[in-house]
Amino acid sequence: MTRQLLDLGIALSRQVGLAFVLFTLVFVFVRRLVPLSRPRFGTMAPVMLGSSLLMGLAFTAVGAWYLGTQGFAGEVEPLVSSLSWLWQDGVPLYHQLDAPSQYSVLYGPSVFLTNGLFLRILGPSLMSAKLASLLAALASLLLIHASVARRSGSPTGAAAVTLAILLYWAHGFGIYLVRPDSLLVFAAAMGMYIALRAGPGLGVLGLAVLMGFAVNLKVHGFLYFLPALVQAARRWGPRRVVLAAGMACPLVLLPFLLVPAVSLGNYLVWLREATHHGLVTTDLPLTLRYAFLMLLPWIALVAWSPRPLELWLRERASILSLLAALLPTLVVAAKPGAGPVHLMPLVPPMVILAANAWRRERELNRRPGMAGAPRTGSVAVAAVLTLILAGTVTGYRSTRLVAWELGNATDLAEEVRGVMDRYDGLTIAMACGGENAAFRETWIRPLLAFADQPVLIDPISVMDRCLAGRPLSRRTYEALQSGRVQLWLVPRGQEPFAKANWYPPHEEIFPASFRNTFRANYRLADNTEHFDLWFWNGLQEQAGGAALVRAGGSTDGVMAPAD
Repeated sequence: MTRQLLDLGIALSRQVGLAFVLFTLVFVFVRRLVPLSRPRFGTMAPVMLGSSLLMGLAFTAVGAWYLGTQGFAGEVEPLVSSLSWLWQDGVPLYHQLDAPSQYSVLYGPSVFLTNGLFLRILGPSLMSAKLASLLAALASLLLIHASVARRSGSPTGAAAVTLAILLYWAHGFGIYLVRPDSLLVFAAAMGMYIALRAGPGLGVLGLAVLMGFAVNLKVHGFLYFLPALVQAARRWGPRRVVLAAGMACPLVLLPFLLVPAVSLGNYLVWLREATHHGLVTTDLPLTLRYAFLMLLPWIALVAWSPRPLELWLRERASILSLLAALLPTLVVAAKPGAGPVHLMPLVPPMVILAANAWRRERELNRRPGMAGAPRTGSVAVAAVLTLILAGTVTGYRSTRLVAWELGNATDLAEEVRGVMDRYDGLTIAMACGGENAAFRETWIRPLLAFADQPVLIDPISVMDRCLAGRPLSRRTYEALQSGRVQLWLVPRGQEPFAKANWYPPHEEIFPASFRNTFRANYRLADNTEHFDLWFWNGLQEQAGGAALVRAGGSTDGVMAPAD
């Protein structure tokens, strides 16, 4: 019986629309059988505070656990972490299309510069690479509370934090990953706090800086600030908002002007390439599911309000600004490989504005002659239960999945460190090979970059390039032939550079000619528990090459003549 209930809960957490309808019907039926009195807010306050504290501790505990793991949970994290360190040594973030290296992606420079700051201060490590994302997520919760609460211990502020955590978890594990998303969440939360709490003097500058930062995380980052700009216009006047937007434009250019490794021209080239990716409906059900969950606090509020028309007139600016941000973001989320993660930065404005509207509604109901009973309390309760179900179940299952995927991450890290010690003096990189677990084994590759090893080819970047219809550069082939990387680590037993594109039609991202070039210039001569070691044939022709490789402990086959 317990197993069946768990399976039902998992199924309903995936079908949130169905869950919402079922919860509504069940609660209507229960209310007809058992008359329930309307709970007083004062009696609910301890529950809100207690649940917020427990949720906050759980949210932090999951983030702290992930911080200490020796691996990554997302396919883009290795590339972001590697480049966040290497740009400080002059490695270009955005290379030319015909460059021998292939690693650039569409993320703006802010994500690399921010994570690079933590790596520089704390030293290059997997923990340092993940820290900025966790701190940004935690800071967003504090800013949500500060934007809603009028005093410490506010139950409304606590409820807002709980809702935000549930919505973060409803996406999965994305809030903790080394990507731009958690930084965008922080920026959106900070923008709302400034718009609602700061004065126009520092507020204009603060919004300008945050918008510039957000656009340099993802080029559409300004969309997440539309609710904050509307609130700022109501408090400071439209002219100051226009001034903030105008000041943000030159701030966007600062990283390109001040950091030699960041090329504006090359970045624009990669953005232009993205226009060839098109839009797909593959992730549309997941995206709409997440959008529905974000709208549930407002659905609950409208259902609870005795005067929904007055609520609309009072909150229409907030509601319209949220919709103005949500609708174009849904279009952006239709880009191949995007999906519901693009909606996550809208969680802070959604929650903050809904919580403030709920507080105003409650204060209005306390006025003489204005009090009224909720029209459909069942709908409001169903909305809350749906959020609790989706957030807790999805968050728990995604964390368990990540824990299972990182089961051998410590062994992988030790093996990579051991290979670098064993073959000190060789340039080392990691090649993809195979799918699923074999591909995840290559996500430990930032350890090589942290030791200042080269990043020649990243499969995520190559996928984007293939989606745009761009074959690999001839100079990439030449880099293989010349031995720019002298030793490649490949998942054991897998074909080097055998990887299907995640985007339809799911063809191999490295053509047969590239794999043949690799095999003609490298040979398998050693291995560890999880990796095959492929050495460049030209090592035998270099002075001292034989001694260098043999000192590393490789087999005699390394020095066999090339075919």
